[in-house]
Amino acid sequence: MPDPDLVKTGIAGLDDILPNGIPRGNVILVEGAIGAGKTTIGVEFVYRGASQFDEPGIIVVFEVSPDKIMRDALGLGWDLRKLEELRKLKIVFTTREVLRQELQQADSVLLEEAAKIGARRIFIDGVGRLVGSNGGPESRSAFHVLTEGLQRENLTALLAVEASSLDGSAPASLPEESIADTVIRLRMEEAQRAVSRSIEIVKSRGQDFQMGRHSFRIIDGTGIQVYRRVQAPRRPSRDRAAAFDPNTRLPSGIPGLDEVINGGYFVGSTTVVAGISGVGKSVMGLQFIAEGARRDERSLMLSLDEQVEQIERNAASIGIDLPELVKSGLVRVEYEPPQEIEVDVHFHHIEELVKEFKSKRVLIDSLSTYGSALGTRGRIFRDFFHALVALMKEHQIVAVYNHENPEMLGMNSMMGDFAMSSLVDNIVLMNWIELGDSFRLGLTVGKMRANPVDRVTHECEILDRKGMHVLPRALPAPKLPFSTYGGLVSRAPERRSVRRPRQSQSKDAPSL
Repeated sequence: MPDPDLVKTGIAGLDDILPNGIPRGNVILVEGAIGAGKTTIGVEFVYRGASQFDEPGIIVVFEVSPDKIMRDALGLGWDLRKLEELRKLKIVFTTREVLRQELQQADSVLLEEAAKIGARRIFIDGVGRLVGSNGGPESRSAFHVLTEGLQRENLTALLAVEASSLDGSAPASLPEESIADTVIRLRMEEAQRAVSRSIEIVKSRGQDFQMGRHSFRIIDGTGIQVYRRVQAPRRPSRDRAAAFDPNTRLPSGIPGLDEVINGGYFVGSTTVVAGISGVGKSVMGLQFIAEGARRDERSLMLSLDEQVEQIERNAASIGIDLPELVKSGLVRVEYEPPQEIEVDVHFHHIEELVKEFKSKRVLIDSLSTYGSALGTRGRIFRDFFHALVALMKEHQIVAVYNHENPEMLGMNSMMGDFAMSSLVDNIVLMNWIELGDSFRLGLTVGKMRANPVDRVTHECEILDRKGMHVLPRALPAPKLPFSTYGGLVSRAPERRSVRRPRQSQSKDAPSL
């Protein structure tokens, strides 16, 4: 079959959920409440066509003057006046009655103007009141007349209609939806006093598309950016990605730990370091990053808990010159505030970082902050984490995630309410051990997929300017080694009694 003639919208991210564009000649209906972004998406559709694809276009407005349209567009980085001077764009300011009459006439001045500049696209803002809003036969007939007039000139038309019911509640069906070829819904959605925008392709004749609500933002100096929903399927290479290399391991950078974890983490593996705040998870992560730089491996750290300057200070306290590692190009540290996090936008940012920086190691601090922002009871967090794991495996990245387990002494579960253990390859448990009147730090490998696991609790120390190291089991006096205690991961460790081996009896000794 011949390839379909598709019109690329040019809107960042939109052509990804509409596979490479919209069939040419389609009538596109964009519906949404006031402020949802209908005018912005329509103006950008025409602007991108004229500026990027050599497809001149016409913008028809009824309430907003051309000067204001140009002013607002300039704030988004679009110079409409220049395109008008080049005869690639025309803004028409008219009334609905005049436009209705124009489209019904064979010698329409509007369509004649479109022919003069070779227009291939048209955007009409405020179609609802142009065709009537009662939803009856008269509205449908008027919309038919409108679309027929546009299609005579083979124009790909984007029509904006106000639908005040699209405020996050169930939308009411509009009469124009059944006639339009492509229907796009824009919504303003509220969650915990925050408001975000979403876009949904309801239908698009002649093509497949990614269903569901995807996030989008209107960005100053750029325009619209659509972020595919995190649950949407990606390419097969990602959805089927796995940690498949049975030989290559990356060392942890923590003295004594690699002996415990069989020489390091497998390439493409996912590791969670779980423990209460203060046990050294971030210290372990920084040493993991620094070890990568020492081996000329690129490492990426994404923090939701601490600003970059504070991370640099913490690194300096254990002898790591993080600014110098960043300057070398081997380490990149990013901070993203977790307040009002939009999961689709955030995941897109991580995808771009991974693709651009091409790191072999990634540290994310921390999963518990994601849980606080996204919640752990529904599917949003699990779908996000599943997509994150698949992304790292596709790029064969060794990924380490810090996770705060709120239990101070002992652990009832390795990951608490998060219920993500099945998605990760390795779990390292960090815990305080109360012996006498002091706390000592213990490390236990709870899980290592495809590895032999010796679930022995090892003592650790964090030293100034040196960082963490795992101590050998046989400790010098006066400290007793962990091997002399039982129940180290419980809340009440106890000393084991040492049983001496029995001596063999002499032949002459009397029997009892």
